[in-house]
Amino acid sequence: MGRIQTNIGLITGVPIMDLVNQLMELSAVNRDRLASRTDELREEQMAVATLGSLIYATRVSVNALGRATTYQQLKANSSNDAALAATLTGTPARGIYEFTPLQMAQSQKLLSSGFKSATDPIGAGSITVRFGDHVERGASLSLINNGAGLTRGRIRIGDRSGAWAEIDLSTARTIDDVLDAINGSSAVNVTATTRDGRIVLTDDTGLANANLRVLEVGGGRTAESLGLGAIDAAAPVAEGANIYGLFGDFDLAMLNDGAGVAVDNVLPDIKFTLRDGTVGNIDFSPSLGGDPEVDDTIDKIIARIHKDSDGKLEASIAPDGRRLVVTDTTEGDYAFSFTALYNSQAMADLGLDNAPVDGVITGNRILGGLRTVVLSSLNGGKGFGGLGLIELTSRSGGEPVTVDLSGAETLEDLIDAINAAGASIRAQVNRARNGIELVDTSGGTAGNLIIADADETNTATKLNIAADTSLTMVDSGDMHLQVISRNTVLTSLNGGAGVARGQFRITDSNGLTRTVDLRLQNVKTMGDVIDAINRLYLGATAELNATGDGILLRDTAGGAGTLTVTEAGGTTARDLGLLKNAANVEVDGQSQQHIDGSTTHTIAITANDSLDSLASKINTLGAGFSASVLSDGSPRPWRLSLASDRAGQSGSLVIDTSAVAFDLSEISKGQDAMLAYGPASAAASAVLVTSSNNTFDNIVNGLSLQIQQATGATVSVSVEASYATATAAAKGFVENYNRFRDELTALTKYDPEAGRGSILTGDAAALRMDTDMTRLVTSRFLVGGQFEQLSQVGINFNDTGKLSFDESKFNAALAANPQAVEQLFATKDTGVAARLEGLIEQLAGEETSLLARRLEALDGRIADNESRIGRMDASLDRERTRMLTQFYNMELAVARIQNNLNALDSIAWITDQYRRTDKN
Repeated sequence: MGRIQTNIGLITGVPIMDLVNQLMELSAVNRDRLASRTDELREEQMAVATLGSLIYATRVSVNALGRATTYQQLKANSSNDAALAATLTGTPARGIYEFTPLQMAQSQKLLSSGFKSATDPIGAGSITVRFGDHVERGASLSLINNGAGLTRGRIRIGDRSGAWAEIDLSTARTIDDVLDAINGSSAVNVTATTRDGRIVLTDDTGLANANLRVLEVGGGRTAESLGLGAIDAAAPVAEGANIYGLFGDFDLAMLNDGAGVAVDNVLPDIKFTLRDGTVGNIDFSPSLGGDPEVDDTIDKIIARIHKDSDGKLEASIAPDGRRLVVTDTTEGDYAFSFTALYNSQAMADLGLDNAPVDGVITGNRILGGLRTVVLSSLNGGKGFGGLGLIELTSRSGGEPVTVDLSGAETLEDLIDAINAAGASIRAQVNRARNGIELVDTSGGTAGNLIIADADETNTATKLNIAADTSLTMVDSGDMHLQVISRNTVLTSLNGGAGVARGQFRITDSNGLTRTVDLRLQNVKTMGDVIDAINRLYLGATAELNATGDGILLRDTAGGAGTLTVTEAGGTTARDLGLLKNAANVEVDGQSQQHIDGSTTHTIAITANDSLDSLASKINTLGAGFSASVLSDGSPRPWRLSLASDRAGQSGSLVIDTSAVAFDLSEISKGQDAMLAYGPASAAASAVLVTSSNNTFDNIVNGLSLQIQQATGATVSVSVEASYATATAAAKGFVENYNRFRDELTALTKYDPEAGRGSILTGDAAALRMDTDMTRLVTSRFLVGGQFEQLSQVGINFNDTGKLSFDESKFNAALAANPQAVEQLFATKDTGVAARLEGLIEQLAGEETSLLARRLEALDGRIADNESRIGRMDASLDRERTRMLTQFYNMELAVARIQNNLNALDSIAWITDQYRRTDKN
């Protein structure tokens, strides 16, 4: 049946919809009352839930006060934050620590000679740059005196004029520091140098008024520990005692000028045959462990040789302290011999690859000098083999002088032998400090400077000093000190920036690709990387390169493709120097593809290059050093500035500009930050600690120190209890409790003037929460300590039912008796936290608490009401339909009546008409 679609009846004119709506409003009174009550229940439900959440917030904040760790917090305070900042990284022992910031870290910076223009050509040539040691590698003073090190303090030096200087060596760490301190003194005219393991003092006054002398200061032993204590010479040169040599606890990683000793981690290293016929193997891996972070020592080597030979081999440090000696203690007719096994490098690295004489192997030299390197560390770690005779002819045109270099074991030995020959040719370390140079000092011009091979060993050629030139100087160029070995730790590469621990891919010439993964924990050294590559079953092998500064990849597949290395989402290959194009190299008459991962960067300078373009080339490398061009305002103002991007000593560069027409002079050296663990007044006895980045995390466990200024003054750092966490927790407890109290007051207040209450006015649950919480915060807590009420620690209950917090009183209580405050809040079962947690669980727990039951009841009532309202809505809909139908029927009835009346009216009219017609 259709519904009436208009508000007004078409026949009757009755306002049907308005009338029906008014009638329905009367019928819906009970439904509306029920809906209104349901809304009130929802509001009540929201109010109860709000109280529950607020009371839970109170519980959370007080729980922090219930944890013992809250009262074990520490803080670090520096007496001079501007000099030395201190932050906590853990839980250091409480106390006062004294430190002296001595030196800030800085990066190496160099400046070129001047040019008139930054854009004009500077001349063709090349520059090489690398990180790592140079050939004047200074020894650490911790290694002198059989590991006893330097007794730091002051010494007095007197020159032969009678002048004296006091030299402060209280912060010296390397032999370079000692030499710099002596040579930097302007009070005396004395030059300090080294010869092997000794310090040599040379008087430059030319006078003989007094002896060349060295004295202790203040009863110290500094001069004695430097081997200078006995110097009192009536001569211009005085040589100190030997202070540098091997000892049992000497770290193997320091041998061979830092190349260390490579042992096989699985297989034995050396096969021996003894004179009594005994044959056996020496396996160093069980003793050395292969962990680069754990020091392996000479004592471990000696003990392993003894053990694996059942005591028949005796190993020891040679009397000169520079090599090992192994003695076969047996007798017999067999030949005593050592043989390297499975390509192990250990025998050679230990210098034991010499032939025995009368049952004794006297090893090659494996320790450099105080400021020189062994020749075996040059030429990429292969050395130059047996050296022999060279012939020197100065430009004066005199007779050639023959020099025997066969006894040279170090670069210093080689230089000294040349200088002792009297050929008017001086040998010295070259400007780049990567080789040597020979300088004609004769002043003559009659002939050329000639350095020639003088026997079949081709010594001059091997050393790259063979020459016949009108110049006065011959430079060997880079002698390729080995700076990367199998033992080189990956984190030390690239000036200390290390290698990204990621992946890279190698594809051989047959197109086979394998991935090298450096994320594995056991990949720590360059040897580990080489082994990982060689385990790939790929047509390419890895080894150390010939120049001792990287990895060499050889393609062994012999395919038609190209050997390539690509990154796998990181910078690992680039950091290893392998992200390069392969080059074709002839090996045994066959062409072979190589990728040389040399970490020495060569910057080629073309005939058109300027300072600006050279700087751009350097910066494009992204190699850990950068360049800029600056002007100093002089007639030749434009200079190239080259700087290491790595701060600290490990970020120092070896730069060779011998192939260009300008020099680079060092204006600041790469140096580590230095911090003395101790007061400035006791600097000589303080422990010196260094860092490349001004941050020290390894002095006091759990404490990080950052040098801000190298003041040289004592800074006290106190580590003491910090109650900031406890104070914040107490403040949070009070604030959260008061939020709960404010909400409870608002929800239960009664307005007497309006005669109207709030949603929870008179509510039993709200009243109980009010009573129970008030009773708890004002009660006595039986914890057995000094404090048993909140008011005793500054948390007071006021007349509004809220809490107030006296922070000063709370902190005073903590300062006076932190244990008692902890007892008040944290005692099990009876402390504030435990009792509040128990009460809140009763009041607002998830399942059976007061509020949980109340919310459950409200949920039930709301659900019942909503069901009833649904039924009432359905009934009202039916009633509305019924009334509308009745009005519809009424309209129809009225319409019929009107139709009938109209019909009757029509009949009456016809009758009248008929009557009129009839009359006519």
